[in-house]
Amino acid sequence: MSLYHVPPPQEVEPFSALQATRRRLTLWLAGLSSIACMLVWWYDGSNGLNSPWAATAVPIIAAGLVLGGLVIWFRPLWHNQAAALCNASVATYFIGSLISTTEAGGAGGLYEVASNAQFMPLLYLAAFVTMTRGAARLSWLTYAATAMSYLWLYGFDGAPGGDPIGHFWFMLLITHPIFILALSYVSVLHTRLKSAEVEVHTSRERFLAMLSHEIRTPLQGMLGSIDLLDLRVHGGGERRAVDRLRQIANQLTAHLRDLTEYTRMDNPAWRLQPEWIDLAGLVEDICDEHLPRLRAKGLNLQVEVSEAPELREVELDPQRVRQVLDNLLNNALKYTPSGQITVTLGPRPGPAGDDARQLQLEVIDTGVGIAADAMPCIFEPYVRLEDRKLPRTEGSGLGLAVVRRLVDRLGGQMAVESSPDRGSRFVVWLPARATAIPSDTPVGAESGEQTGPQ
Repeated sequence: MSLYHVPPPQEVEPFSALQATRRRLTLWLAGLSSIACMLVWWYDGSNGLNSPWAATAVPIIAAGLVLGGLVIWFRPLWHNQAAALCNASVATYFIGSLISTTEAGGAGGLYEVASNAQFMPLLYLAAFVTMTRGAARLSWLTYAATAMSYLWLYGFDGAPGGDPIGHFWFMLLITHPIFILALSYVSVLHTRLKSAEVEVHTSRERFLAMLSHEIRTPLQGMLGSIDLLDLRVHGGGERRAVDRLRQIANQLTAHLRDLTEYTRMDNPAWRLQPEWIDLAGLVEDICDEHLPRLRAKGLNLQVEVSEAPELREVELDPQRVRQVLDNLLNNALKYTPSGQITVTLGPRPGPAGDDARQLQLEVIDTGVGIAADAMPCIFEPYVRLEDRKLPRTEGSGLGLAVVRRLVDRLGGQMAVESSPDRGSRFVVWLPARATAIPSDTPVGAESGEQTGPQ
């Protein structure tokens, strides 16, 4: 048997993932822009096209872009400020270059003014792509500084007729507001669409929460009545009927929980709540909670938890880790008619020198197994495999789909190894520390003000 690595779900990224994508894009833009600046500076210098301003300012701007990228890399929460600083420094270079080359005149001045007039719209685009807020304000400030520079150079009378450099200035001042307005419109439209999407998901969650409450209330009453009825029955047939009623009620409760959680994760505003936890203790507690059900079915449970100290100090969302292990154990219990279920937890060391430690969680059963062609299907929502050796399988078909989404949101990966009649082995790899969430909220707000091991 070989491990089948489960691909991540194809779904809308949550806000934290979108922010991480924006951060990676900003890093690439800063790095590539600094390289491009130095290449153009070298080429123009070798051809005698660099003005005194460009000869001095371009290396400084390139170094500033590299510095901004380093700030974003090591301090993700400073992303917007670093991106604004990078964009503002490049804008300063463009405006200074326009002024210096206009004063110098000649063919070199005409070349630089024309080049800057063409490239400045890319500056506006970079601001809207890399900044989470304030891009429109920075773009309009850049344009205002450009207009003031034109007035300082030519006055209110404007450039004299037949001046090619003045012509480029005029075209710049006329066309650039169109770029800024278009980008502002697209940005506002994107924000409104995202808000509408969040509102749709929130409304659906609200409806499901209300429906779940309305169903759970009578369910709890029914379970209480079943427990009272169980005290009064004596015959084997009556007790089996009561047990069947209890099983149906518990099954409906589990369906509601899975459906609510799966739907909640569709919301782009869904967030993790990482905190410092004892992962080894959490896994042992979850296994203890499942022990009575396994014993009732005649199954053995073996728990193997490594003594590695890093398992006692992990920054993860405990509720989501619990959901992952709960669903994996429920799945193993469902498809294992006899034998044993084994849960293992230990460190998964990465390459030498790699600080991104991973943890490995396994759930192994001796159940009916899974055919190779069914592997890609079992993690899809509402898919439930049937087996002739088992009575009709109960469940909503959402358990493994929820696991797949949660593992992806936790920044981990998972794989499964199985064959018919030999059991299954589900492997989950999780980072030993949650990925930093760059956002506009204060430090600590995402994790309940937890800033270290407690």
